[in-house]
Amino acid sequence: MYVGKIQGEVRRHIEENWVGRTTVTVMPLMKRLTFDIIAALLFGLERGATRDALAGDFVRMTKGMAAIPVNLPFTAFGRSIKASGRARGVLQGITQEKKANQLKHGNQVSRNNDLITCLLGLTGDNGERVLTDKEIVDNAMVALIAGYDTSSILLTFMVRQLANDPTTLAAMVHEHEEIAKNKSDEEALTWEDLTKMKLTWRVAQETLRVVPPIFGSFRRALEDIEFDGYCIPKGWQVFWTANVTHMDASIFPEPAKFDPSRFENQSASAAPPCSFVAFGGGPRICPGMELVRIETLVTMHHLVRQFRWKLRSKKNTFVRDPMPSPLHGLPIEIDHKMSPYS
Repeated sequence: MYVGKIQGEVRRHIEENWVGRTTVTVMPLMKRLTFDIIAALLFGLERGATRDALAGDFVRMTKGMAAIPVNLPFTAFGRSIKASGRARGVLQGITQEKKANQLKHGNQVSRNNDLITCLLGLTGDNGERVLTDKEIVDNAMVALIAGYDTSSILLTFMVRQLANDPTTLAAMVHEHEEIAKNKSDEEALTWEDLTKMKLTWRVAQETLRVVPPIFGSFRRALEDIEFDGYCIPKGWQVFWTANVTHMDASIFPEPAKFDPSRFENQSASAAPPCSFVAFGGGPRICPGMELVRIETLVTMHHLVRQFRWKLRSKKNTFVRDPMPSPLHGLPIEIDHKMSPYS
């Protein structure tokens, strides 16, 4: 149900920001694309002034999330707190509007419309609402934060990889042309089409292995444990990092080599559990994994069929702050391969 909605956002994004241009800066464009997809799917927020204002506040909010926590007007943290308040106000307004719509139309409102409508429709055994409005806004903010940076970083670094990897690019183009040749220009992609994009998702997985958006995270020891000869007492926090296993040659041979084929047959892989942790693992694995997959496959379907590109900067480097960011936001030169929407 959501594939067509995502494709609509991708098509509009490409027409407005890529078509007719010779240069683009990839990362900020991908960030706006993933924001628009989340705003449409999770909040049911149409394009317009409210979505634009929320996008601006969200950018300001994320810039201060890893800043020194000094809440003064001129600090990144202080600006982030104010932007967060405004963003929460928008989501609170959306929640109130959807609650009123549910009261007015009752069972005619589908819980599948968007995340906020779904959360409003959660009820207990006696029919009472499970979540307060504040909890719904909290969940909406978490979903927005979790799905914004990570997806845009993956798309950005896939573009970066393909700029210097003609073999992989050619294979991806072939995969997508095979899917497109049986469809009309205006016909939407389907879930079945996405299941055929196996190579593209392997490229995405390998990109996530080499450049994981989330460097690591904290977990708390629930009991005294011993690891590699060291005792970790109950209650201590443990920081795990993705690169430790992603770049371990005993798990992924020649780890510095970009090789999507290593994900061809994961079930037969000898890699131990939770070695590939781009989406975490275990009971706390990323709940938005399928959303990321759809976003990535649909976006790459249009990009590789419509454009060719090359990096403008000779220095193909990136930094972490704390998430990976390519030099200057990855400016590229683009050539149009065919007309839009074909």
